[in-house]
Amino acid sequence: MIKKKQNRVSKGGVNLFGTYTIHFCNIVEEISSDNPPELFNFALPNKQQVKNIIVALCPTEPWALPNWVALGHKTKVFLDKIKEIKTAHFPEAKCFVVINNNETEHIAAAKEYAVTNEWMEVFVIEAKYPHDDPVVLSKAILNTEVNFGQDTLSQGILFLDAQTISAIHKSRVLNKNVDSRFIALSGTGLKENEFANVQLGTSIEKILKNRLKESSHCRVFVNGPLRGKEIKDFTQKIDWTVNNIVVLEALDKKVMFPMINTDRLHFTTNLLGELRTCVYCNFCDDICPVDLEPALYYHCYKRGEKQKARLYNMGKCIECGLCSFVCPSKIELLGIIKECKLPD
Repeated sequence: MIKKKQNRVSKGGVNLFGTYTIHFCNIVEEISSDNPPELFNFALPNKQQVKNIIVALCPTEPWALPNWVALGHKTKVFLDKIKEIKTAHFPEAKCFVVINNNETEHIAAAKEYAVTNEWMEVFVIEAKYPHDDPVVLSKAILNTEVNFGQDTLSQGILFLDAQTISAIHKSRVLNKNVDSRFIALSGTGLKENEFANVQLGTSIEKILKNRLKESSHCRVFVNGPLRGKEIKDFTQKIDWTVNNIVVLEALDKKVMFPMINTDRLHFTTNLLGELRTCVYCNFCDDICPVDLEPALYYHCYKRGEKQKARLYNMGKCIECGLCSFVCPSKIELLGIIKECKLPD
């Protein structure tokens, strides 16, 4: 079965692929751990828990691992892996494969596959960030409300990406060890953007060795600068939760009119630069994919009323970071929201 939900996922969002064009080297380098590699270990839920499986083949960030790396050009082979996993472990579950509208090769193959496999539905969506978020997709596909941070299994939904599908198939169906994963390496602080097949347990220090630009102060983010985490300790080791590493030059001057001069953007907005007061532009309200008003939380915070801020549906925030991204005053709105969420 095929369903096309293009332009219906959510309001707001932004096409980061159009704003940040990242060119990757097509050679995938192998990086081994200095110690015995760790093994992929995924605890499959029991079949009674899983009513729906959502396979997200819809990256919305330009620094994310593209499907051609994880799937190659063998979409049917990958869909067969999903079928074998479902047959063996979740025979009653419905499967939804979500693909970006620019993935024409994968869309065509998935549509052809779905014709003879009634257990699978194909959804085509716009490649807008953060439309691949579990909260957003659960609502769009199943009309199910899931709170940010909530385990989707409590709603009977199992979310899987391409690499996890392949790893489950190799470890649970073929009974082979999985000790590595693909990671995208990109950013203005690197000599080159590239993909690497990294053994689990490898340190970030080893991964970035000889890849950083010389005489450049950089900031390092695991899983992207928007919803990822900045890393200070480079001895931290890679596990199965790491999808990409982004290295940004730490510029210390603001960019005038950041949403106009996109060719000059290096993702320094709200990361470094001059912090100014709110100018009531409503950019953050307009772009929020879950219809919140980040500026309202900011003003509550400034008045010392964090508790009041929580009264305005703050729990629905999916922490995508778009409000901070568009703010021309460089206000760290996401950081403020996270702080307001904390109990007093």
